[in-house]
Amino acid sequence: MTSSKPPVPSVARAAQILEALAAAPDGVVLSDLARAIGAPKSSCLAVCTTLVGTGLLVRTAAGAYQLGWKVVPLGRAYLARSSLVVEFRRVDQELRLLRDDTIVLSLLDGRSVVYVETRPGQRPVAMAYEIGMRLPAHCTASGKSQLAALSDDDIVERYADERFETLTPHSISRMPDLMAEIKQTRENGYAIDDEETAPGMMCVGAAIPGRGGRPVGALSVSMVKAAVDADRIKRSAEQILTLSKAIAERLCDF
Repeated sequence: MTSSKPPVPSVARAAQILEALAAAPDGVVLSDLARAIGAPKSSCLAVCTTLVGTGLLVRTAAGAYQLGWKVVPLGRAYLARSSLVVEFRRVDQELRLLRDDTIVLSLLDGRSVVYVETRPGQRPVAMAYEIGMRLPAHCTASGKSQLAALSDDDIVERYADERFETLTPHSISRMPDLMAEIKQTRENGYAIDDEETAPGMMCVGAAIPGRGGRPVGALSVSMVKAAVDADRIKRSAEQILTLSKAIAERLCDF
């Protein structure tokens, strides 16, 4: 039974603040934070002060607010019971594919991907992945594979302002280029990040389809570009697709 009671304003505001700071690892000062969530500075300050007292936020010497240490055990507790993370771990152990390469599990959140689990490989990679890291979806193989599983209208709505954060000179920065990449991803069944996230790095990613076809997450495998050829791309794509489909089948059993 769904409650018809209206949301508690202070709780809703606290959630908005936490979400805004999750997207700003360097922190946000009070005036900018209040502007971002559309709240008066006074009420924003009251909520931030309470969150600092609980450990969910910290306030730096420069006056910026950042996520605090308390969010870490909360996040770990969620991931420990997440069926997606659990099934990724199980499938990875059972199939034992791409053992030399780093595999990352991510979720699509608006125009970003959030990394929720990683399985390190033996080979070096061009960047370090951390749980909770956020990157622009249009720059990553996992992000593009999840965007490709959405409708064109949904993608256009997400990028209605046509602002594209770029991480390297190779990152997509225009809507026509994104849609061309989406078309190619749909045809291939997987996406490629060719130095769009980090120089010298390539990734192959595949969405994990849920009921109705919408993605519930994505897997990507990271490789140093200098060690990649067409055959390795093909084999990596085949194996990452095998893993993503196996996870999807497990999740459908719940």
